[in-house]
Amino acid sequence: MQNKLSIGEMAKLRGVTVDTLRHYDKIGLLKPFHIDPETGYRYYSISQYEVLGTIKELRSIGFSLEEIKQFLTDRNVKKSVQSLQKSMANIQEEIKKLQDIHNILMTRLYNIEHFTNSYSNSDIVIKQFEEREYIQLARSVGWTDTENLYFGYLELENKIGGIIPALASNKFGDFIKKEYFDEIRQSSDFTANLSDYQSQLFILVQGEESMQPTKKIEKGLFLCSYYGGLTREKMLTQLKKLLHYCDTHDYIITGDAFRIMQVDVSLTDQYDEAYYEIQIPIQEKVTSKQPSK
Repeated sequence: MQNKLSIGEMAKLRGVTVDTLRHYDKIGLLKPFHIDPETGYRYYSISQYEVLGTIKELRSIGFSLEEIKQFLTDRNVKKSVQSLQKSMANIQEEIKKLQDIHNILMTRLYNIEHFTNSYSNSDIVIKQFEEREYIQLARSVGWTDTENLYFGYLELENKIGGIIPALASNKFGDFIKKEYFDEIRQSSDFTANLSDYQSQLFILVQGEESMQPTKKIEKGLFLCSYYGGLTREKMLTQLKKLLHYCDTHDYIITGDAFRIMQVDVSLTDQYDEAYYEIQIPIQEKVTSKQPSK
């Protein structure tokens, strides 16, 4: 055979590995033009160079090996155009998926930066939030029950779905019942009754379509602070500070407090870098004016 190429030469010419050519031979995608009966060496014709190029290009646009075999079998223009049109539709779908991922990550990176910047001057700030939807876990979880806490968040994550539901998200949180506030205000030992406290876990619905019934956090003003680490003691210390701030600045607490993980453990294994934000719904106390004499 004239101009025969060894398997190594063909692999080098097309920028593939020898193992790739052996695999293509094994599955019947591209068989050597000639196999030496004495040595078993594979040889390729220069005419197969273009076929191998087509295989590479089809792989690069998402064709499976089985689809490539079908593409190369009994080819004609109409059949090939239909295959490429199908591939274009798949590529467009993939582009949309990647654009969605890009937009989600951009939003989450902005949220982390915005969260950090909001506390540049003080560890207690007042924020205005629009209405937010959430899905709540049906059962309560004890504050010291770490295992059920993680199982609860996993269950909520499965309910919400999404492309990348957990990575760098600020969705997960739990409510802190208003009925606990007086006890927290007066307590000097936060760990004493910690096991008695129960909270409701939730996940915010942020643009996803949820098949689950959702509840709403009404828009309004929230007194906010943050703490690093995953311990309840740190949360209670900061919550007590917020409650004292409300009492000394004439703010009325209008509902349960809650905390939302703003920088989560998907981004760090240093627990002190995992930040929760506590949010307490408030309104300013209205003082009635005395009528003028």
